[in-house]
Amino acid sequence: MTIKTLLAPNKNAIWIAVCWTFLILYLSFKNPSSEEEMFFFPNADKLVHFTFYFVLVISWFRYLAFKRKNDRKMKIILVSAAVFLGICVEIGQSCLTETRQGDALDALANSVGAIVGILICSSFLEPEK
Repeated sequence: MTIKTLLAPNKNAIWIAVCWTFLILYLSFKNPSSEEEMFFFPNADKLVHFTFYFVLVISWFRYLAFKRKNDRKMKIILVSAAVFLGICVEIGQSCLTETRQGDALDALANSVGAIVGILICSSFLEPEK
């Protein structure tokens, strides 16, 4: 199975995208377990944030590219929505929970993951000329 096949637009990708979105929200707001023990190096959680939003954008891209023409406007809206979600989650962690704290570097890692995700989709799924 090639990367192009994995990234191909698919009408059933909506379920993966929705479930992944809810997984991110759940994990972002649940009471943390002993996170320090889980990570092998300092700031390893940034890699987790990057990966979550990287997969988020790819999963939504697969569905949206199926529903709608693969165009620049859709990509900009998708990345903007993912970045907005990441920032809102970090603000929500600061304001709505007592067990979590928002982190600007987490929001940055979320944003970079979203941008890299759309760049990967764009480079592998550009229409052939």
